Amino acid sequence: MIKKTVLGLLAISLFVVSCSSDDDASQPIVPEAGTLIGGPFTLCIEGTPDMVSGISLDNPNGIGTNSTYVITDDSGNILGLPPTLDAVQGVDFEGAGSGVCLIWYLRYENGLEGLEMGMNANDLTGTFDLSNALTVTRNQPEAGTLSGGPFTFNVDGTPDMVSGMSLDNPNASGANRTYVITDDQGMILGLPQTLADVEGVNFDGAGVGVCFIWYLRYEDGLTGLEAGMNVSGFNGCFDFSNSIQVTRN
Repeated sequence: MIKKTVLGLLAISLFVVSCSSDDDASQPIVPEAGTLIGGPFTLCIEGTPDMVSGISLDNPNGIGTNSTYVITDDSGNILGLPPTLDAVQGVDFEGAGSGVCLIWYLRYENGLEGLEMGMNANDLTGTFDLSNALTVTRNQPEAGTLSGGPFTFNVDGTPDMVSGMSLDNPNASGANRTYVITDDQGMILGLPQTLADVEGVNFDGAGVGVCFIWYLRYEDGLTGLEAGMNVSGFNGCFDFSNSIQVTRN
């Protein structure tokens, strides 16, 4: 009797363990991407490579059978799928032109649809989890072209102003703008804000020499933009137009 009871308990125990194992195996995987740390990044498109750096992922043990990083534009269109963080930090954003990119980390299960360049991340279908996004802003100031002149004046005690200038910049871009008047060495003599201000400058008072008039578009943070400084010392994101020469005899 005792022997039968022990065997019965053992059978029940094995049945419970078997059911428990089956339940665990049938539980679906819920992906967890975690959190990306770094940025935001602001880059200047100026002809030299622009990479992001210092990014880390706060989930070394993230959940999900598959993983990748995803780079999209600000509308969610997939621009790149670098597989590792090193690959992300090796991407040259210079070639993308101006605009905003977003960097995401993705964990997902087999069968995910829509994970292709040219597709939109908002249309992903399957079992997945996206991290937060890191913003990469790509600035590309464009000043355009100044027309007018060159101008030649005689320094004789009567006012000498330029006139008939125009700015051909239908696609000008840059958060800030100003005109810049320099001497022939690049030293800043004046910073008239508008074309009307430029045409109101009396060059007779500057004495004999050569001036140049430029148009400048630039982003916040530009340093060196002060009267008495030299434009060769600018540090920041900016673009100069061509220059108009003013000769004072």
